[in-house]
Amino acid sequence: MEAPEISDDGFEILRPFVEAARALWRQELDDEQRWRKIAELMPLLLDSDPLRDKARSWPAPAADRARAQNLLFYEDPDYHFVINGLIKNGDEITPIHDHAHTWTVYGVLSGHERVVRFKRRDDAAQSDRATLDPIDDYVVAPGYVDLVPPGLLHAEYAGGERTVAIIVRSERVGDFPQTMVDPATRAVTHAPGPAQLRWRL
Repeated sequence: MEAPEISDDGFEILRPFVEAARALWRQELDDEQRWRKIAELMPLLLDSDPLRDKARSWPAPAADRARAQNLLFYEDPDYHFVINGLIKNGDEITPIHDHAHTWTVYGVLSGHERVVRFKRRDDAAQSDRATLDPIDDYVVAPGYVDLVPPGLLHAEYAGGERTVAIIVRSERVGDFPQTMVDPATRAVTHAPGPAQLRWRL
């Protein structure tokens, strides 16, 4: 199957990536193999001058919002992967969280942020407080690509400037619970992921 015929000038910015990604679903690959290859395709988005130009006008969610928010640029009608935008204001911090059962590739389009990954040492099925060990701690810049497998706990700490990321997910989030860990108390809750705001490029 070819990429969907969408009459939208904005979609043309995404088309090279979408066509290459759809081709990977036609190959006999396991999830990890496929998502490593998706990560390799991210320069098709992150190196796009037209996409960077459009990103300047993307809205950051209100600081007092009840939940996180993603812009939803594309949802594949056959393979269900989505392309999101995530905008953070300077010095914004995410909770420690996972993406439940989904695969995620996260690419930085502009700005800088710190990413910390965690390993959970307690029995998640038995405890309402998480015992966490940091396993990675690094600063990312434009062009950086991160592959986040299902269930991996992590947090993002934006730098002093606005940060824009392009996210490719194995499916649309927001309608099923994800694990959230309070960074101060380590209390564990489960809540829907980011609200999805459809956005025409």
